[in-house]
Amino acid sequence: MTTKSIWKILAPSKQVGGKTIRFWNQVLLIAAIYMAYEYTSSLASGSTATARHNALDEVSIERSLHFFFEQHLQAFVIQHALWLIKLSDLYYVTVHFALPVVVIVLLLVKYPERYIRWRNTMVLLNLFALVVFIVFPVMPPRLLPEVFHFVDTQKVFGGAGTFDATLMKDAGNQYAAMPSLHFAWAVWCTLAIVPVVRNRLLKVLLLAHPIITAFVVFVTANHFWLDVFMGGVDFYLAYFIAGGRHIEFWRVREPEGLAEAQVAG
Repeated sequence: MTTKSIWKILAPSKQVGGKTIRFWNQVLLIAAIYMAYEYTSSLASGSTATARHNALDEVSIERSLHFFFEQHLQAFVIQHALWLIKLSDLYYVTVHFALPVVVIVLLLVKYPERYIRWRNTMVLLNLFALVVFIVFPVMPPRLLPEVFHFVDTQKVFGGAGTFDATLMKDAGNQYAAMPSLHFAWAVWCTLAIVPVVRNRLLKVLLLAHPIITAFVVFVTANHFWLDVFMGGVDFYLAYFIAGGRHIEFWRVREPEGLAEAQVAG
């Protein structure tokens, strides 16, 4: 095995539209975003009162709009479908982290013509959210005073043994409810890959992912609907700035230039 081939294995790269995408550069970019997120976590310890105040403001806004439903929805599901609560807890701490990794790898390996725009969208939506987490910390419903009757389902019921409770307690910024990155990431995962997926069942499951995610964050008391709404705004703003103008929900598209190559062939 030559030195050149070894280097290709250790430092793979991809040519996309005349640009060279290097694997380790992408890893460093992800690491930088993660470190920035952890920085917001270090700031969160001193913002409990502010985060609670901002969360109570959200409650007031939702009540003024006569659309404060999250606690009633959670109570109904706990009473009638506790298994669904446990499944939601598991979904919350697994799919949210695993699916974006799968999608970003698929984009780079199989659909490189889509990679740059969707990578930039992911980077921007995370950066926008990190700024908001710093200047506007918001406590999730599960941490509000008992008078609101929200249940911390990860702590009380769990869904992945001690893993989920430990993750929720020790990892990340506890006051990063606004905007909902769970929802923003879910929308990103769906729209980044669904236009090029050919299997109809898989398309339907991908399109259902943001809806399922919204339900999950409500019944686990991790977000208000205002957080979810702003997560959608965060995604679209990032997508627009990254150069996106049209969002496709279903149509299978061939990679740019492939159709012409097939005709020429």
